[in-house]
Amino acid sequence: MSLHSQGAAAEIPPYISEYAYIDTKPSMPLEANIEVKREPIVVETKQPEPKPDVKPKAESTAPSAVECIRVVEDFGHKTFVISGTRVHFPFQPYPSQLGMMNHMIRALNSAQNTMIESPTGSGKSLALLCAVLAWRQSFEARHRQTLANVRQTIRRYSEHNSMAFVRQMLAAKHDPPFAEVPVSKEDSKHVDTPLSADSGNTSDESPAEALGQIIPGSHPLVKPDSEQNVIIDTTIASPVPNPDSEVAPSADASPVLLLNLALSSMRETVQYILDLSEATPPDGLSAADMDELRDYIKNAAQVKAIPRIYFGTRTHKQVSQLVNELRQKTPYRLRSAVLGSRAQTCINNRVKKSGSIDEECRKLVDDSLCKPHRIYRKLLTHKKLQRQGDLEIWDLEDIESLGRESSSCPYFAARELSATADLVFCPYNYILDPGVRGSTGVELEGNVVILDEAHNVENAARDSGSLEITDEQLHVVAMECRMMVDRGKLIKDHETVGTLAFTLINWLRDSDHPYEYLEFDTQTAVWPRSGESLDDLLERILLSPLFVFQLHVSFSAIEGYIKEVRSRKERQRRNDDDDDDYNLYKKGQPMEEDEEDSRHLSTGSMRLLEQLLRVLGHLAPDSPFRQDYRVACIRKSKYQPMPDDAATSEPKRKPRKRRRIGPGLATSDCVNVLAFWALNPGVVFSEIAAKARTIVLTSGTLSPLDSYASELQVKFSTTLEANHVIDSQRFRALTVECGTSGELLEGKYKNVDLLSFQDDVGTAIAEIVSRSPDGMLVFVPSYSLLAKLMARWKVTECLSEIEVHKRVFIEPQGGSKEEFDRLLTTYRNSLSNNRLPGCQPALRGAIMFAVYRGKVSEGIDFSDYYCRTVVNIGIPYPAFKDVKVILKRQYNDDRSTPNRNNPSQGVLLNGSKWYDIQAFRAINQALGRCLRHKMDWGVIIMLESRFAQRWNVERLSKWVRQYMSVYRTFDEAKMDLDAFYKTRIQEDIDAGIDNNLVNDILPACSSLDLASPTTVAAHTVAIL
Repeated sequence: MSLHSQGAAAEIPPYISEYAYIDTKPSMPLEANIEVKREPIVVETKQPEPKPDVKPKAESTAPSAVECIRVVEDFGHKTFVISGTRVHFPFQPYPSQLGMMNHMIRALNSAQNTMIESPTGSGKSLALLCAVLAWRQSFEARHRQTLANVRQTIRRYSEHNSMAFVRQMLAAKHDPPFAEVPVSKEDSKHVDTPLSADSGNTSDESPAEALGQIIPGSHPLVKPDSEQNVIIDTTIASPVPNPDSEVAPSADASPVLLLNLALSSMRETVQYILDLSEATPPDGLSAADMDELRDYIKNAAQVKAIPRIYFGTRTHKQVSQLVNELRQKTPYRLRSAVLGSRAQTCINNRVKKSGSIDEECRKLVDDSLCKPHRIYRKLLTHKKLQRQGDLEIWDLEDIESLGRESSSCPYFAARELSATADLVFCPYNYILDPGVRGSTGVELEGNVVILDEAHNVENAARDSGSLEITDEQLHVVAMECRMMVDRGKLIKDHETVGTLAFTLINWLRDSDHPYEYLEFDTQTAVWPRSGESLDDLLERILLSPLFVFQLHVSFSAIEGYIKEVRSRKERQRRNDDDDDDYNLYKKGQPMEEDEEDSRHLSTGSMRLLEQLLRVLGHLAPDSPFRQDYRVACIRKSKYQPMPDDAATSEPKRKPRKRRRIGPGLATSDCVNVLAFWALNPGVVFSEIAAKARTIVLTSGTLSPLDSYASELQVKFSTTLEANHVIDSQRFRALTVECGTSGELLEGKYKNVDLLSFQDDVGTAIAEIVSRSPDGMLVFVPSYSLLAKLMARWKVTECLSEIEVHKRVFIEPQGGSKEEFDRLLTTYRNSLSNNRLPGCQPALRGAIMFAVYRGKVSEGIDFSDYYCRTVVNIGIPYPAFKDVKVILKRQYNDDRSTPNRNNPSQGVLLNGSKWYDIQAFRAINQALGRCLRHKMDWGVIIMLESRFAQRWNVERLSKWVRQYMSVYRTFDEAKMDLDAFYKTRIQEDIDAGIDNNLVNDILPACSSLDLASPTTVAAHTVAIL
């Protein structure tokens, strides 16, 4: 139904009334809104006439939460103009989606960082995609208009003033001129809409395609519009000389030549005009022209390029979900790419069968022995990947399939395609890790970074800034360096690296280290420590500033040598493609005549040295992050863990006995590790923030938000906590303080081993299981506690009582992804296969016992009947005896007060607050496994007395904390719980497809207690 109904005033739809007001003025395509300050030839567009019946909107202002949102009709579907940006949305948005889009666009407009927490199931990903792509489209339109106007102003200046200054300007220049918009093909085409080099537009694109990103006819929601305004510049431009030429233009250079030179150095030309005319505008220009030139100089950093969007999320699976959202639900079409791992995209069978895909791939590529890599550029021009091709928006599975068809490497093709893409999807470690970022070509300067599922970003950033090196890795480096010295290649440089490797090996294997953190199979010594500073340690292990400088020099020399060897190999391979020796190449055998000259340090060793040098740079005397690191020497016992029964069908080998660390343990039975631990995630994140135009962190479980700005050392100008799209009547959140024994359900470390606690928890879960329909999840703090509970409940037969109502599944500790996927499939099949007609609960449900921070709690969708109840036991604080946790808490305590000697140093939350936040963030993540869409429903139950305390409830996500009810015992909660289940089950039955069957069943069930879905289901079977 049209928004502008005939015979009535336009009314605000109820679903957006909280956020929006209606603008009934007719709209035209965004491209038609570009105006240039000149006398153009304009092909006029016939605009739709406003309907006379529509009453003008009364004077009003938008709510403060959303400064400018209006709804217009465009291409036959609703389009929202949000903070000046036209956003095409595929269907009716939730109020929270409007709020998210407005919040994000305002941050992008002001080039500020922001955080958005929006519960799972609220359409967060779709809202973010539509908002950022609409903003980029709008930015590109403004970008083109600004540059066109400025260039036209320079032309008008040249018509009334001498351009002789160009000679002096170019003659005085020492650096290459500012040429963010060189006079390009557009001038020769007489179209004054220059393109940024970063936008990747080519000469064969139409102006609408180059600008729009929404291609008319490419999406059912966007109809072709052939009557768009086309602004044509009638100015004729001459071919452009190279402004970087050392030869200045001659005195008799033509005015056209001087004009083109001025346009190719536009920023300097504009600055000259402004400096020359500070008091009054020059001939031919107005005061408004001068203001526009000043704005151009002020915003030159933003004008010089159209930002690329990097959209990162936690896993490859979530990346795939984002690509599908873009492809299937949005009208936006632009150059996109996906970065993935070798394991996902490799098509070389030899590599895939190897123990380490990454290392084998690097080895074959280094030796030019991978045929798919040699021809990977064939994929770059594949017709399906081109604009408006079948796979214009592609996923890793798509490009992997095309790679197999053409025998071309998808991994390297994807990397190269990302260099020219407007939108790049990737797991967010590709953005956070400096090494991965460099190797995959991720460029953050001036671009937009969106990190979805960002609740793990803090830990991921610390890990990216840290480094751990084993003595075995150092041994490989030492042996490779000795080989190169023996062959006479860069002897001094390889000796420098080899000497360091041998020194570190000997130090790590020294048995006299003062280990202060002692565990069963691990000993750890940490620096700085009493009696030895970090500088003293680095000096002792050959990592003094002077030696690190020499290491940098040697690394650069070795890196250059390796590039030369690889280039020589490539030239030889091309020359020998037609020779008989090529037969040996195809069999994977390197040519014997080149064996001596082609050896060099392996890629793995070079990456290790690169990572070490990066960390040592943070430990340099002048580094601001010098105090943010701890150096550790770790000795671990070698042992083979017991294989999981479900993990393998191979005959079990006798496991190697786990050995206690001690003086009697031989060096060969230990792994020695040199660790550089970053305790401040800002070490990595501050570099990202300094480069990126805008950073957007978003997740369903960011609370508490203030901790992120503190830990990441980045200013977030705005934050948003969105409400859930689910009506509050469709879920319950409750806390049970006491068990059946009357004792508090307090899952602290000192209580979990008490049999009374274990029995109370088991009894409560058995009661819940007998009432809750379909699927159910139970989360506990650790695998060890889960094992204790299962063992106890077997003895008390509580587990058997649970199994009467639901099939029991237990999340495995460790194991492969494939094994977990099979378990998850079995869980879901056990529910779907037991469903009854008429949307009734399953005959027998299923229950999954899992661990906070485990596989089940992260990114798994348990919508609808896959999870109707989530039960949470305890509060999952990190292991308080873990060395890294101890050091982090101490570090935060030291940084919790302002530093008088360094006022610019940020203040952190103290160690206790940081420790608490880690626990509650894990709980919030587990709570988000159910309630996945607007019509979903479910119950959240906290079997933990500490959630009766308001300060603990306040740490939960906003959508949960405001509805939490507290009950002294589970008996008190039964009535509320039973009524809720009964109402929701009845609604599902009423909405069932087989209404006749439902009518037959309900009268027969009228005397039954609908709070017991198992009873209803059994009685239904009897009727059938």
